[in-house]
Amino acid sequence: MMKRILVVIGSGLAGSLLCNELVQYFDVTLLEKGPKGSIKIPDIQCIKKDLAEISTFCFGQGGTTSLWHNGLIPINIKDVNSEDFRTVLAEASPYMDQAADALYFRNRSFLAEYERIVAELNALSDQYLGFPHGIDCLIYPKHFKKLQVDPKVSAVYGVQDIEFSFEDSRIKTVHYKSDGIRNSIDADYVLVSAGAMGTPGVLQKIFARTGVDDPRVGLGFIDHPKGFVGKVKFKKNFVPVLRKLSTYDKGEYLARNAVRLKSQCGNYTACAYFRPALTMANSLDIYKYKVALGAGSGMSRVKKMVSPKILHPDILAEIFSHLFNVSIPGRKFNILFVGEQKRGKSRVFFEGDRLQVDWSISDQELAVYQEMLRELEDMLEGLVDEMNIKTDITEDWLWSMAHHSGTVSMGDADEDLVDRDLKLRCCDNVYVCDGSVIQEHSYANTGLTIGMLALRLADRIREEAT
Repeated sequence: MMKRILVVIGSGLAGSLLCNELVQYFDVTLLEKGPKGSIKIPDIQCIKKDLAEISTFCFGQGGTTSLWHNGLIPINIKDVNSEDFRTVLAEASPYMDQAADALYFRNRSFLAEYERIVAELNALSDQYLGFPHGIDCLIYPKHFKKLQVDPKVSAVYGVQDIEFSFEDSRIKTVHYKSDGIRNSIDADYVLVSAGAMGTPGVLQKIFARTGVDDPRVGLGFIDHPKGFVGKVKFKKNFVPVLRKLSTYDKGEYLARNAVRLKSQCGNYTACAYFRPALTMANSLDIYKYKVALGAGSGMSRVKKMVSPKILHPDILAEIFSHLFNVSIPGRKFNILFVGEQKRGKSRVFFEGDRLQVDWSISDQELAVYQEMLRELEDMLEGLVDEMNIKTDITEDWLWSMAHHSGTVSMGDADEDLVDRDLKLRCCDNVYVCDGSVIQEHSYANTGLTIGMLALRLADRIREEAT
């Protein structure tokens, strides 16, 4: 019996996992806009606010995950307000260990290890520090690499001009150009996994073909606004505990741990990471340089190193820490704040081939962040000898954490673009799976959740096809 044909658009984390999970059951073709074996930074026009001091989006094998540092943390279902998304997360939870294994947390249960270390850290906090909303843990496997697509997948790179032909309410044929040649594939299923930035462009093509220019496509873009917001000098007796709450070396992985923060209304969740520092200076310019230097690579990083800012004590301390994998001694710590956004009016869309990003941090969000930082200041009052926190931050203090999400609405309401099974409402054989369908993400890195959603979808498509 001939295998059904499945087309996956996008070779990021979700697309790669979907290919690898389904290639045993389908004739799978992967279409990727970027080049094979390298990445391409697209031309992005930020309308209101730049995403970051560095590139946070790329095309290529692995997509945006080529820029990802493989931090694994689940989204806490208790932090999610959307009933539809809570349900989807709960259904995806059984896939957590499998997703973590695919992302190089190997040889043990991720969930069991995560729960164990979170319980240990919260017991320490309750005994010595008393943070009311608890501690969470971001796990970094020490050895990882980009996901590789199974060689049995027919992978095509440098794809341009994707178009679709329809038969009733299904996509019948996917048309595309590669190496200047037009190609066509008859498809039984089409899985769109081009990322929160790229997927809206693909959906625009689908909706245009159906004669509908849907303004909801790309609307609701969210990210994690992050920024260094201050310094603290802890009392001597608390330093050993704070060092473990900063970075906990567990041999095969590092745990970077954060204090959870909740808004007074309870709708927003954020967190604060403590990073060792040498000074108590609170300089926005130095903070931005530190992020740009740390996240850059290749010639981009070399160019940034040719700056007098590199001689700042806090920058030298960070370099020393990364080079020799040692914690900086002392009682002074940076505070890295990671805030939550809700889906709203921010959006992404394409004009021609140029991506337009209309992203901003609202006055309401800033007020929530300021409230949380004042609460953090109160939490730390009895633990520190010195404190220098910028509680009245403006949006200049915050930039993208590159956890792009939310550009495709998901739920059981008729106005949502995809349903709880991630099926596109206007097409019977089209599914969307990537960061675009993440409706809320508190402060959590999105990689693990994207992996869980992809594995859940792969099982459902297998069940439907058999």
